[in-house]
Amino acid sequence: MAPVLDLPLNVGQIDDVQELKKGRKTKIPIRFVRDVAERPMLAATPSPLLSSIPVIDLKKLMSGNKEEFHLEILKLSASCEEWGFFQVINHAIEVDLLENIEKMAMEFFMLPVEEKQKYPMAPGTVQGYGKAFVFSEDQKLDWCNMFALGLVPHSIRNPKLWPTNPPMFRDGSRLDHRKGRRWRYETEQRVVVAVLAGSPWESNGVN
Repeated sequence: MAPVLDLPLNVGQIDDVQELKKGRKTKIPIRFVRDVAERPMLAATPSPLLSSIPVIDLKKLMSGNKEEFHLEILKLSASCEEWGFFQVINHAIEVDLLENIEKMAMEFFMLPVEEKQKYPMAPGTVQGYGKAFVFSEDQKLDWCNMFALGLVPHSIRNPKLWPTNPPMFRDGSRLDHRKGRRWRYETEQRVVVAVLAGSPWESNGVN
């Protein structure tokens, strides 16, 4: 069972970003405006490895030669430090599977807010619909809507948070369906996560 915080948290009013955009507000709520000191700054001397959105070749990390592995590790480290995100290629997850997952996600986010809020993200947690890791009413919020589900390990899964609408979401993601497409995605995802999780240690010379 997914862990839940026992302590009651006062997280204050959390507005739904999609609903704010629909309302065409002329002023962004103060909780979404970060102090100047918290805002990201462009690197004065950007890495020559990353002149565009970073792309990490997982195949080179898993089976490349020593030179390819070392260069890809440096790219991965630089992308985390300078961009905060990256694209992964050659990950062996089928494109049609990823497209179906994206389609289901888009259908979910297009639902009325009342329907999405049936799967609320509890304060201080990271699963469900809402804002992740919000611990206080003074905390600044990201300008986004989020829906997250835990897959692995099994102990973090929360079946109550798996939507019944759109129907394809739960039908294609049965928790006891060990031989279907979701299980294949989960298995392939484990490999991707395991490789990427271990790679930063290599980039810092840790064996």
